[in-house]
Amino acid sequence: MSGVVAPFTDAILPIVAIAAVGYLLGRRTDLSVEPLNTVALTFFLPALVFHGIATTDLSGDTVVKLVGGVLAYVFVLMGIAYVGGRALDVPEALLPAIALSSAFPNSGFVGIPLTGFVFGDIGRTTATLFLTTQSVVLYTLGVYVVSSEGENAAMEAVREVFRLPLVYAVIAAAAFRALGLVPPVDGTFMTTVDSVGSASIPLMLTVVGIQLSEVELGALRHTLFPAGLKLAVAPVVGAALALAVGFSDPRVSNVFVIECATPAAVTPLALIIAYGETPEEGISAAEFTSTVIFVTTVLSVVVLTGLVVGVRNGWLF
Repeated sequence: MSGVVAPFTDAILPIVAIAAVGYLLGRRTDLSVEPLNTVALTFFLPALVFHGIATTDLSGDTVVKLVGGVLAYVFVLMGIAYVGGRALDVPEALLPAIALSSAFPNSGFVGIPLTGFVFGDIGRTTATLFLTTQSVVLYTLGVYVVSSEGENAAMEAVREVFRLPLVYAVIAAAAFRALGLVPPVDGTFMTTVDSVGSASIPLMLTVVGIQLSEVELGALRHTLFPAGLKLAVAPVVGAALALAVGFSDPRVSNVFVIECATPAAVTPLALIIAYGETPEEGISAAEFTSTVIFVTTVLSVVVLTGLVVGVRNGWLF
């Protein structure tokens, strides 16, 4: 039992505790999550990304493999979701929601804090690269999948990518490294950036809690298939891809699997609301996705604890 308790209290409990505070704030106050989410995504998280990439020890080969692994993961999970959804006769209107909620994990707001607690700087850096790659795919392919506007959707998807602060943070950090212009890590500039980036961790977890407090649970009986994909199939696919890609550092492999196993991301819900169709009757894709997010977030505590135990005991990579 102690082999489970220690990983839970060290890595999972801090995440659950902070998110629980956010949940209580959301339930008991009129606090709006949108401004906090905007600040996190446009200021705090880009600072974390910039500092992590500018100072990382990850090799270029590892970064390329990581990007390829994320792309493969998304396409494999979306393929399984579509094939499985059609086999189970899932309503056509819900297939995009199942695909996105299964293929896009909460690698940022949950994954970055968790991998940081478990692996330190290399965990956070690997997670930020995972998140950045995933975000570009989500705001291109994801917009196209949920939209019914054809060519207009494709153009809007391209525009969305260039609105992502994360993309510019990656470009800036890569440019600084390539030109040898990265300031001293212990200097004022990088210390300030590090402080801002570190503040993103509790802020993101608080945002997750507030977002969960706003979820309306109207489709619990419909969530078995996407929840099973996200919590059971996704970690297996992640492990298989980590083996296929062949990361030289086992810590990167472990982070990759943990990122794949995090619960369904919240961002696809925003895309479904913005670009999807609203049915005249039956459950909406937005309501369905909200329920999947809530269910997978709650149940992921068990899955992620198990993975952390596996990492601590050397059962993964």
